[in-house]
Amino acid sequence: MWKNFDAWNVEYVQKLSQVHQLPVAIVQISSSVNQKEMQKALDICEALGTTTITINAPTMFNFKSYSYLNDVLPRLREEYPHIRFSLINPEDASLFALPIPQYRFSNIADIIKRYHCYLALDLANMDSNVLENEMSRNIDDFLPYLSTIYVSDKSRTGVSHLLPGEGVLKLQSFIEKLQSV
Repeated sequence: MWKNFDAWNVEYVQKLSQVHQLPVAIVQISSSVNQKEMQKALDICEALGTTTITINAPTMFNFKSYSYLNDVLPRLREEYPHIRFSLINPEDASLFALPIPQYRFSNIADIIKRYHCYLALDLANMDSNVLENEMSRNIDDFLPYLSTIYVSDKSRTGVSHLLPGEGVLKLQSFIEKLQSV
């Protein structure tokens, strides 16, 4: 949704979905989420039968959005048990800890355990060593908590969201690992 006002219009999105016979599987909202944006996402989910809302992780100094999510997520999970609220792992996310976090939701275990959210795993946001070693080795532990996997690559210099195969991530081996579990 972000700040695209067409995407905020429930009737317009519903019409597009019907005309093109494409379901809306996920509603993704910004890292600067507030009550208005969340309500629009919930409205779209209710109108279209969408069951997943993915939320970009607020940065460390985005106190307003972090506080909003921290306060409202428990209530929303109770009020909308059919919707999976999922946090997208931030750039350079680790499984357990970052020495100097740039984001409020800095590690994947914290997203799941502390905030009781699902994980929307953005592979291009993962450090290649963490993805290839730790995440691949522990995928069985995280699989029940994954709602979404965004598959894209990143370059050696950190340019992210490239087409798979255009960067340095070993995506094929990770996907094969996913298929085997």
